[in-house]
Amino acid sequence: MTNVVEEFLSNYPEETRRISLVLRKMARNTMPRAHEFLYYDAINYSIDDSPLRRICYISPMDKYVTLGFLFGAQLDDQHHLLQGSGKRARHVKIRTLEETKNSVLKDLVKAAWIHGADPVPKIKRKIRRRAVAHRHTKRAPRSRHRRL
Repeated sequence: MTNVVEEFLSNYPEETRRISLVLRKMARNTMPRAHEFLYYDAINYSIDDSPLRRICYISPMDKYVTLGFLFGAQLDDQHHLLQGSGKRARHVKIRTLEETKNSVLKDLVKAAWIHGADPVPKIKRKIRRRAVAHRHTKRAPRSRHRRL
């Protein structure tokens, strides 16, 4: 995988490559059993080799590198580094090599890896199961007449 990732990164400016390689080393050390693969122009880390079970990713751009978390909204972000407003995903934009030395990045990756196997809390799963079961119950047919 090393050659594929290095070939992928060769398309980016030198600073972006360096930042990506430092983040990659940190991610691999923090998540030693993670599967690493290229997907959607990013270096992804997953519990297994399925892109559906991704935990985080490193996405190089021309001026910065994004360190993203697929379930970042559930991470404890005490230092307010995570950006994004969606239901699940969050990310951090890293613009310099100096920013890669922030130990909070490693803490976020570690927390994402620990909670990655169960990204949806069990309480939400129970609610979802009840909703699905409810959909399969028979209802009285609706009237075809419109109320005025």
